[in-house]
Amino acid sequence: MFIINKYSGLIRFFIQNLKTRIFLYSSIILTEDQYEPDLETYIQEKKFWEKSSKEYVTMSDGAELLCSYTTQNKRSSGITILFGPGYGTGVPSWTDLWDELSPDFDFFVFDSREKSTSRVKWGHKANMERLGLDIKEIVEHFKFDESKLIIISASFGCSTLARAIVEYDLNPAGIVFIGPSIKFILPRKILWLAYLIPSFILQYIAFPIVKLWINLVIPKGFQRKNYHGFISRANAMRWKKTLSIAKWNAMVDYEKITVPALITKDSKDALHTVSFSDNISAAIEGSKILEVPGYNYMHHRPGVKEFAQSLKDFIKEILPI
Repeated sequence: MFIINKYSGLIRFFIQNLKTRIFLYSSIILTEDQYEPDLETYIQEKKFWEKSSKEYVTMSDGAELLCSYTTQNKRSSGITILFGPGYGTGVPSWTDLWDELSPDFDFFVFDSREKSTSRVKWGHKANMERLGLDIKEIVEHFKFDESKLIIISASFGCSTLARAIVEYDLNPAGIVFIGPSIKFILPRKILWLAYLIPSFILQYIAFPIVKLWINLVIPKGFQRKNYHGFISRANAMRWKKTLSIAKWNAMVDYEKITVPALITKDSKDALHTVSFSDNISAAIEGSKILEVPGYNYMHHRPGVKEFAQSLKDFIKEILPI
């Protein structure tokens, strides 16, 4: 009770200030989404996830990260895709896109160390250098041919991929940034709470506040459902270890990337803004912008088929089969 009272003033202050965010996002025009599936009847097939091999890869600091993959028995292209989901996101977010891409390539998905699947200890670091090095070490572990490697990252995963490319000389044939971020997306007040309160209180007080913030920012639908899902599965200790990344401005790395890049831009996305995509594209010489009509187009049928084809077309431009 003492601990709750100690932080109750800060929590009340935060909740009161959350209300102002309604006005911040009221300027976003939410039109009807033709790609929105029915929440009650839509079934994600999860073909890649169910048939993929699962392997824990040990990092140089002892942490173990889960990788899932399928390889083609009759490979004509030799192209490999490595997919890094965004911060905290789980299988439901991207499984439909994985199902569209994996039949045509050697397809690998890795879970970053803040996710509940990771095997980490308190002594393991989780700063930007470590998260970038994780990607490099996964590439080295599987002995990928970087000249035939395409890396796809989403949200904050784009920042960690940029760190791997610039700091650790990762040189894939091409990269795809889906809804890239420049700075960590969560509001500063949530991050203040995370710094100040212990992990076990973060789990039961701060995470419900994050869900409230999501409800204010994201309209009802699959995107909100998926975001609620990864908050529910979040591990406070793992998230607290990554707090230093909240201060990171990824433009310092984006400006140094020379790898062919495709960057999505979604005018409806309140979190991964158009300005993020435009600024990142301007920083990466020769990069291409792919404008998408919304979250569901990239995540669910029928739109995901068209989105996946756009990614395949980009890959074919870089690595003609």
